[in-house]
Amino acid sequence: MPITDFEKYAELTSDNPNLTADYKPLNFDSLLKSGAVRVTHQGLDGGKYNPDPKAGFSLVSAYNDALGKTPAWKDNPSAYTVVKNMFSKAPENIGAHKYLQIVKSAEDLGMTPEEIYAQPNRKQLIEQQINSLTK
Repeated sequence: MPITDFEKYAELTSDNPNLTADYKPLNFDSLLKSGAVRVTHQGLDGGKYNPDPKAGFSLVSAYNDALGKTPAWKDNPSAYTVVKNMFSKAPENIGAHKYLQIVKSAEDLGMTPEEIYAQPNRKQLIEQQINSLTK
């Protein structure tokens, strides 16, 4: 289902200082496969991108692509490992507006919370249980 209701994204901009996010680790592989997010070459002003993949990357939500400003930006697979680690280990390093755009895009594409968020592995579950017992 394509994203067409842009109003619900109206507040999810980088210039909204009031945005906050409940940063849960994200499932990079699932989000990438669904199209909820793309990792592209670093975006530039005017709808262009830097052709050098080593210059950096941009996170493009399905919402961004639906607006029509970013679909031509070239994917940057060389940044996938860095982004996957950020999504799973340091999601707070994603700007609140972008994190919320990605989550909302995933929901609008029909993804379930289990598909959107990284599920803790066995070791993490045991650590969480130990931490809860020692508090």
